[in-house]
Amino acid sequence: MGISMTKLVIPVLRDFIKKEMDTHYNNLDNYLTPSCTLKTLTYHRVKEDSILRNLKFQNINNNDSLGNKRSCYNFNVNSTVDLAKLYLPSHLAMFSTFDHSLDMNAILNLLTFSDYKPTAPFSTLTRNSADDVRKNIRNKWSHFVPTEWTETFFSKCFDTLQTLVRSLGLSTSVEKATLDLLADWQTKGTARIILISSITSISM
Repeated sequence: MGISMTKLVIPVLRDFIKKEMDTHYNNLDNYLTPSCTLKTLTYHRVKEDSILRNLKFQNINNNDSLGNKRSCYNFNVNSTVDLAKLYLPSHLAMFSTFDHSLDMNAILNLLTFSDYKPTAPFSTLTRNSADDVRKNIRNKWSHFVPTEWTETFFSKCFDTLQTLVRSLGLSTSVEKATLDLLADWQTKGTARIILISSITSISM
């Protein structure tokens, strides 16, 4: 399951998040215009704005080194990567671009964040599907309990991953290729679970 998430699903989600964050950056920039832009944000503009004031500006521009001196922060949001970091807990905002440094935990937090404004970059279906993956796959895999990973549960996990992929609105070719690979890995993984169960039964 870990390999399926890491090799098949995460790269697709990274590309999807980058694309949607590009759109979100433009929407937020248009919201700020003409008084300023994301690249020229100031403390006073952020402080007075209900959309901006609760974002985590400590996560960019080395602002965390200033501690609680928020008025001294550099509020310039110079990229979509910076923008994504504003919606995450500090320990998940360590990525430098939308590559391997953006892990599954950060990805699912971005997808399930529910208070994007002025418009939400991710659909309700995607948000709910990502939350299902976070609770019932990612968290369970990170705190592995062997007895939970039955053939039925394993199959359900793949159904959940497939639902998330389908919710993204990917191109037909990318969606089909991803779903086909997931189906292949599900078949291989199920066969392995059955084999392990048989060996265990014999040894008992």
